Amino acid sequence: MTTETDKFEKYAEEWWNPAGRLFSLHRINPLRFGYFSSRAGELKGKRVLDIGCGGGLLSEEFARAGACVTGIDLSPVAIDAAKKHAASSGLGIDYLVSTPSRLVKQDLGAFDIIVCAEVLEHVDDLEGFLRDSLSMLKSGGLFFFGTINRTFKARMLAIFVAEDVLGMVPRGTHDWKRFVRPSALKKILEGNNAEVMELKGMSYDPLRLEFKISADTSVNYLGYARKRR
Repeated sequence: MTTETDKFEKYAEEWWNPAGRLFSLHRINPLRFGYFSSRAGELKGKRVLDIGCGGGLLSEEFARAGACVTGIDLSPVAIDAAKKHAASSGLGIDYLVSTPSRLVKQDLGAFDIIVCAEVLEHVDDLEGFLRDSLSMLKSGGLFFFGTINRTFKARMLAIFVAEDVLGMVPRGTHDWKRFVRPSALKKILEGNNAEVMELKGMSYDPLRLEFKISADTSVNYLGYARKRR
C-alpha cells in the first residue's frame, strides 16, 4: 500500500487532539464528511469501508450516521488510537491493520461505499491500490476520494506554505512526486469500471481561516465515482 507508514507511526494520541499536530484534519473533517454524506444519501445500514482511516475521524462520522463501518490502515499506532476512541465514544467500528490487497483475500463481501481520503498521495502503487479497492465495491456503489493535485501551485501551498511556513501539516508529510492529477485518477477509476460523477475543490480561505468546497481543483480536491452495474 505505502512505504510512508512510518510518517504516521509517531502521531499516536495526536489523532484526536484538535489542537495538535494533525489539527488540519479536524478542520476539514466536517467539510469532507458533509460533502460525502450529501452525495451518499441515506447511510443507515450501509456497509462502509474507510481505507487509510488513520485514527478514525471519518470512520466515526459514518458510524454516527448509522453506517456499518470497517476501517483499515497500515499503522498499528493509528488503529490502536482509533479503537480506543471508538470504544470511549460507544461506537462499534471494525478496525483492522490491513491493506486493500490483504482485505480482498479475506472475502468480506462487497461494500456499498468505499472512502479513501487524504491517502492516495501516500500510495506506492496507485493503480494496484485502486484496483484492489474497487474490487470490493458493489455494483452501483460509491467510491469517495480526497487528495492533492500534482501542480506547481499545490507544491507551493500544500508543502511550502502549509508545512514549512504555517505548520498546518507536520513537515515532511507530503512528497510532491506522489500527488495525483485528476486526469490520472479518472483514467484509473474508469479502467476499473467506475465512472467519476463529480470533482470539487477544497480550498483554503485565508480571510476566514477555514476550508470550503469550491470549483478550484488546483490544490486539494475531492469527489466520487460510481461503479458501473
